[in-house]
Amino acid sequence: MVHNDAWPNLILQNYRRAFDTHRSLVAKPAPEQPDEVGMALARFLVVRACGYLEAVTEECVSSYTVSRASPQVARYAKSWLGKGRNPSPKNMIDLAARFDQSWAEDLAVLLAADDDLVKRELGLLVDRRNKIAHGAGENITARKALDFADVAIRLADWLIIRFDPRK
Repeated sequence: MVHNDAWPNLILQNYRRAFDTHRSLVAKPAPEQPDEVGMALARFLVVRACGYLEAVTEECVSSYTVSRASPQVARYAKSWLGKGRNPSPKNMIDLAARFDQSWAEDLAVLLAADDDLVKRELGLLVDRRNKIAHGAGENITARKALDFADVAIRLADWLIIRFDPRK
């Protein structure tokens, strides 16, 4: 059962806390940390950034849907969540549009910010995550991984605000 008295809920708070912990390992490496470890942590942060955005998306959509639906409809809707669509710009806009076209338009504006920087970075994040997961993408720098993490946080924050089940 989802408790709507606190938002972001404990699940989202825990996702963010764990994500921030990993971000700090990349942002502030230990002085004695070997370069190979730093590079591995940067690659893992890319995977975590994409996973964080996916997890936040699912939790936000689930909480929002459950707060507005009968138990039967909520159960049906939740059965379709977690089917694993990459959080590409198109998929994120399509998801928002399923709820409200104005949400999709707002998200499109966010993605278009800074001459489409957010959109490009999100597309690259998904691409790099997939390459890393399949054994490629070895040339991710700490700076680039942190940039991807910032984009994931920016989009996750948008989702948390937009899908607030208390509204």
